[in-house]
This record gives sequence, structure tokens and C-alpha cells, in this order.
Amino acid sequence: MIELLVLAVVRAQIAAALGVILVLLLRLPVRHLLGPRQAYGLWALPPVAAIASLMPSLSETFEIGATTPPPALGSALVALCVWLAGAALFAAFIVRQERAFRRLADLGLAGPAVMGALWPRLVTPADFEQRFSAHERHLIVLHERTHIRRGDPMANLVVAGCRALSWFNPLVHVGAAFLRVDQELACDATVLALKSDMRADYARTLLKVSTSGTSSPLACGWGTHPLILRVGFLGRTEPSRAREIVGFLALTALAVATFVAVWSAAPRGFDQHAFAPDALYAARFLGE
Repeated sequence: MIELLVLAVVRAQIAAALGVILVLLLRLPVRHLLGPRQAYGLWALPPVAAIASLMPSLSETFEIGATTPPPALGSALVALCVWLAGAALFAAFIVRQERAFRRLADLGLAGPAVMGALWPRLVTPADFEQRFSAHERHLIVLHERTHIRRGDPMANLVVAGCRALSWFNPLVHVGAAFLRVDQELACDATVLALKSDMRADYARTLLKVSTSGTSSPLACGWGTHPLILRVGFLGRTEPSRAREIVGFLALTALAVATFVAVWSAAPRGFDQHAFAPDALYAARFLGE
């Protein structure tokens, strides 16, 4: 039913917004205590909260409390059409940005970056070999290949889809912006965990990249995010293996707790029996 779909959208948006707020409160302490990779993992919480909101809640399972009165069919239909139209327009905007980036990449005016989610590939500017030394090119390629191994291009596609579906939710867009920052910090940390003796060269190479030009919401760019913040974190030591394991377990427990909290706190929705065929027939018959 249209009314049930509208209710599901509203509940998912509220849960996702609360999840973003939770991550924004935790990301800096987690980054300092457990490292950038664990802070990036926090961004699993908003989708976990949204998914939990779509499940039958505790109150619905045990039929506790009063049900929410359903909106009028006409109002629900208008809300659904507006939501779908906005999602389509936002998706078209993302596609336009991606096509503009790809045109620049074909002309050698974009990159270094990883482009494409399903079949990611590295794109470099036309002056890549002239601007960077062989060692610097190696660092850049290593960084971008790490993005591919981590699945970051696919993550960016999922985030873009969530932004399109949540076009009217400002907290989702704010969260997406901070997620990209945490994504780059996590990638830097992963690279330096493999080769910790190249921090100085890595920082110098970062500062050589120009940040001007068109960016893509789907691409993973080498120098399209706050460089001063990234360079500042290069001098910090990585957390120990034991701390990383503790962090992973803590994040897993936090995700489970978020799911349970949303499932427990979500109020009852519409009365399911009111949408049964017999009830709908009786309502129409009595209305006549």
C-alpha cells in the first residue's frame, strides 16, 4: 500500500538522520583512540539504523501501544510522487557530474583518481609523468589501488544512491561529505600501514597535487579532499594490532546495539488489519 511505503520512507529517513548524528559525535574520538580506519567504519551505523527502522518494531511485534493513524490516500500519493521526482532529479544531477568528470578524464584534465564503481580504473592527468617523479607516481598508484582493494568506489556508488533517495534529508548529505573525508584518511592509513617508512615522501606528494577542477561524487581522487588534515595525520603512529581488534569488536557491538535500539524505540505504525481486503471493502461500502 502507498501509505505503508510513505511510512517506511519517513521512518528510514529519521533513523538514518539519527545514525548520522551518532557518527558525527563519535568519529573524532574514535579516530584519535582507534585510528582513521575504525572511524570510517562508523559510517555503517546510518544504514544499519535505516534497515532496522524497516523491520517490524518491538511495539509492532507484540502490539504494544496505539497505532499511528494512516494518512489520506491522496496525501500519501502526492508525497510519494514528490519523493520519487526529487530522487530522479538528484540522480540525474549526479550522472551529469560523473559525465563531466569523465569528459575531463578523456582529455587528460582530471585525476589522479579511481573512476568507476563496477569496473574501477585509474585515470591520470596528461602531465602525470612530467609533474611527478617515478617514486611519487608509485605512491599515488599505490593509494588509488588501495581504494580499489578496499571497495571504496562501490561504497561511493552506494552513498550516491542513498543521497538520491534522501534528497530532502540534509543530514544525509552532511554525513556523505564527512564520510568522504574519513574514507581518504582510512585509505592513507591503510597505505602507510604497509610502508610506514615513506610518510615524508607521501606528505610531499600530497601537497604537489592541485585540488582545482571538476570532481566526481563517485570517483576516489588523490587530492580532492582536505590536504592539510590528511598531511597532519601522516605523522601519527598507527594503533596497535590489539587496539584495532578491540576497535573492530567495539564497532560490531555498536552496530548491533544501534539496530536493537531503533527496533526497540520505533513506535507502532499503521494498523495492518485496516489494510486487509475485507476491511477496505467494508470501508468503501460504508462510505457509500
